[in-house]
Amino acid sequence: MNQTVTSDYRMNIYQTLPLPVIAINPCPDNFEVAFLNKEAEQLLNVTSDLIIESNSSKWISGLFSESKVDLYQQLQLLCVHKENKKIASCKLNIAGAIHSNSYFDVILSPSINEEGVVVQIIALLYEVAESRVTQQNDSAILTLLHQKDKFLRETQRVARNGTWEIDRNTNNIVWSDMLREIYEVGPDFELSFESALSFFKDEDSRRRLSDAVEATLQSGKIFDLELPVLTAKGNEAWLKITGKADLVGGTCTRLYGVTQDITENRKIREALSESLEKLNSLIQTVDGIVWEADAETFQFTFIGNQVESILGYTAEEWLSDPDFWSNHIYPDDKAQALTYCIAQTQLKQNHTFDYRMVKSDGSIVWIRDLVSVIVQQGKPTLIRGIMVDITEDKLLSNLDHLEKKVLELNSKSDIETETLLLEYILGLEKLFPKMKCSVLRVKGNRLYNWVTPSLPEPYVRTINNFEMGPLAGSCGASAYLKQKVIVADIETDPRWTAFKHLLLPYGLRSSWSYPLIDSEDNVIAVLGIYHYVSKTPSDIESSIVERTVAIFNMILENRMKTTKIQESNLLITQGQELANFGTWQWDITENVVTWSDVLYKIYGIEPSNFTATFEFYLSMLHPEDKGRVADLIKTVLETHKDVIFEERIIRPDGEQLTLKSWGRLLFDDDGNPVKMIGACLDITKAKTNQEKLREIAWLQSHVVRAPLTRLIGLADMLKHELSLQSSDEELLTHLVNAAYELDDVIKNISDRTIQ
Repeated sequence: MNQTVTSDYRMNIYQTLPLPVIAINPCPDNFEVAFLNKEAEQLLNVTSDLIIESNSSKWISGLFSESKVDLYQQLQLLCVHKENKKIASCKLNIAGAIHSNSYFDVILSPSINEEGVVVQIIALLYEVAESRVTQQNDSAILTLLHQKDKFLRETQRVARNGTWEIDRNTNNIVWSDMLREIYEVGPDFELSFESALSFFKDEDSRRRLSDAVEATLQSGKIFDLELPVLTAKGNEAWLKITGKADLVGGTCTRLYGVTQDITENRKIREALSESLEKLNSLIQTVDGIVWEADAETFQFTFIGNQVESILGYTAEEWLSDPDFWSNHIYPDDKAQALTYCIAQTQLKQNHTFDYRMVKSDGSIVWIRDLVSVIVQQGKPTLIRGIMVDITEDKLLSNLDHLEKKVLELNSKSDIETETLLLEYILGLEKLFPKMKCSVLRVKGNRLYNWVTPSLPEPYVRTINNFEMGPLAGSCGASAYLKQKVIVADIETDPRWTAFKHLLLPYGLRSSWSYPLIDSEDNVIAVLGIYHYVSKTPSDIESSIVERTVAIFNMILENRMKTTKIQESNLLITQGQELANFGTWQWDITENVVTWSDVLYKIYGIEPSNFTATFEFYLSMLHPEDKGRVADLIKTVLETHKDVIFEERIIRPDGEQLTLKSWGRLLFDDDGNPVKMIGACLDITKAKTNQEKLREIAWLQSHVVRAPLTRLIGLADMLKHELSLQSSDEELLTHLVNAAYELDDVIKNISDRTIQ
């Protein structure tokens, strides 16, 4: 009788659970279905009677065939180890069922009898979404289970009850036959209060019973105790003892009561308590809000306690307002969310959708709502679901898209830096609708407006050309200290004392600032973030803002470096053009030659009509220089030494130029030459000028020195053949010496020019 009550009670419990439940009986060499609750029948599109009448063992194995799970092996192991077992993310083989494409976590829980044998296995099915587990809320399950606890207590009183009575006048004790059976004593057992007391296992139990009896003897009030006993045959049992004294004139004349064997019920309660504890532990791992609502009015009938931790509202607040859910959907998402949910419910379709809700503190949270539509007699009557906080995943996903878009724009050379910053700032404000952002440029010791799309215009004007300092607001202090500055309350923070009158009139209450610092530790800009409420950054806000700072640092520094490189390249290009100096690279492996624009001009070739190769380069050399230059290149490849040489080229228009060239080899990790780099300087004019100088030198040597030589000879002749006065002779000597000095000067000039 007791087992039947327990089985029926258990079935009633599982029938009322809002989770699919399958009860499985271990059979010799097999496992069979005992029953399915209503949730399981609806999910699996089958009835318990149909399964039990058919080959239920085959049905159990087929149910998990899609997930390659050896359920038979799992059930065998469970019977051996007698511990709960979780099978994660199973795809069920459900023919024609509406959940046939869903995945489930399966919790297998053994039911063990007093001999320690597994007599039944309970399988709980938890549907899981793509990225999160959709499990039921602990409070919903516990509430339903506690509601049945009262029923359990009532059923315990209908079995194994024994009566007893003590006549206080004669001290005669009477036990019913059932009570003797409970204590496992025969009809010859000598009854007394002391002998009855001896069955109780410990001193504490005996003391409690004695105290209860004494109390009822004095007051006549009923006592009710649950105590452990050791029967005459040595079996442990739990008894529920209820007693009362009849008082006449304040004196007890009779003491009587009922003793019930609650051993099995006690085991059930202990097992139930353990199961509840395990179930509670399991449900506590789910970060979601379990709910139930009327499918027609959408008025909520139940909301889980997690609503307070996720959204900041109590369950009482939520249930007290029939329109609470719709009224707290973020305004931009409200129409779409309601329209979709209503339409899918009317179509009797389970559905999942994302939307934003406003928390109790005014912030925004992204919700993924996984909804099941309960249909009765072809009509949707209830909708149940779980709301999962996906704020972090949603924000990070949207941030990835924003960063990708901005980086793609950054790769385009014609996009201005202000455009990039504006695109990112507007995207950041879209991620956090309550946030207002700005970027201020740093020049010298002052801040200048760069990008401020959403701040009040009068305030933007006041912060332009703003001096930095430790007490210069959030941005001024951040730039000055080279560290982030978080001001939760502008009105009370000392850094805003002198400037809060500029911001508070517009309702802005908090300000966070982050310096953008380049690789040389220079602050190049400041990212400012404002809110209309006093607050500090949440973990996800801090994470996203830090990523924003990193992206801004990268973009701004790369753009600054790119500008410097462009300026340097421009100077180099201009210098090459002025000097007629070109550079080249020869990929030896691919035989591809790359020329600078100036080198193309030197050779008189259009880049668009020419593919440079080493052979083409040789073809443009003067015929007399081809062999020599080819040998020089060959020598470089063999000796790996740098080379400097002169060469003559013949341009397509027939003009001949003389170049001075330099060459150097580059090697791979194994020491093999892979590339040669070099430069060419057009020295044609220098060569022409050198020839002119040589010509001048020849003229100096032959035209100027000839008459000078004759003048020196004539002076020598006059000096030796004529009788001159001493003064004339001295003058003539000076003339000759001057002529020799002039000849030496002309000779030196000629020698240097020829060199």
